[in-house]
Amino acid sequence: MACLRHEHLIRINDASIAPSEWLTRSQLWEGLLHTVLSPQSLDESIDAATVLKRSAGVFRREIRRGGLTLVDEAELVADESLVIRCDSQGKFGGSTFTMRIEEPEPRMLFVRFVYELSGLEEERTEEEDNARCSAYQALDVERIREARRHAGRAH
Repeated sequence: MACLRHEHLIRINDASIAPSEWLTRSQLWEGLLHTVLSPQSLDESIDAATVLKRSAGVFRREIRRGGLTLVDEAELVADESLVIRCDSQGKFGGSTFTMRIEEPEPRMLFVRFVYELSGLEEERTEEEDNARCSAYQALDVERIREARRHAGRAH
């Protein structure tokens, strides 16, 4: 099985958005956390998502799609990052998905998304990898939209 690493950055607050609509770091964090705790808000193929266990800085969740059940674990550093690790027993065991808030200047927020995938087929084309990476980027754009919608409801 082969691996794939994909990383991209999305700017959250910029000059094309009125400063009154900018997110604070805390609002962005809460929105990102919402998309992890309620992934069905981004993916209609998810039937249910349940937090199985939660402790300081970590939670295990179960995601069900039809007859398929996935269990993963998320490590949280409040207002900083979320790292999701796939179940080590599953096909993609060892894979991680990281969302990290970056703030190079005050209120200039970005989110860095890093996908490190294990368990992929050795025989795949560059076109397949590019399509996978494009799908991740599109999902993350929607994730930021959902985080903004959630921030609007929460504050």
